[in-house]
Amino acid sequence: MTYRTLAQASVDARARHWAARREQHLTLGPKGVALAWGDQVRAVAAAQARRGDHSGWIALAKALEVFCSRFKPGDTRRAASQLHHWESRLAALAGAPPKSIALAWWDRARAVAGDQDGDEGWADLARTLQNLHGG
Repeated sequence: MTYRTLAQASVDARARHWAARREQHLTLGPKGVALAWGDQVRAVAAAQARRGDHSGWIALAKALEVFCSRFKPGDTRRAASQLHHWESRLAALAGAPPKSIALAWWDRARAVAGDQDGDEGWADLARTLQNLHGG
């Protein structure tokens, strides 16, 4: 095999892997679709970062921040506690690398999506990530 053939085999294997993951996630409905898009967007951001371009992580963090801002926390003691914990975590991330901030927002976005009625939050998160990826 030539170098080009090995590189193409790697690209093909990666594409098969993502297709299989996407199929697994689709069985979970809107939540699975959101998780599949999350996998894809994070993979793209990581690939860009390996080339020295951290804009993918920065864009992901901003998109997830906007997503989370569209949903107001519930009026419960639990929601207030979660919000306080999140604000403390976000403050502790001041000056952290873009990847760390984006992954923290990913955790928050999944919690926000899960707190919504039915699959509304997950479907919205999937659309947000799909739009970010340009798909």
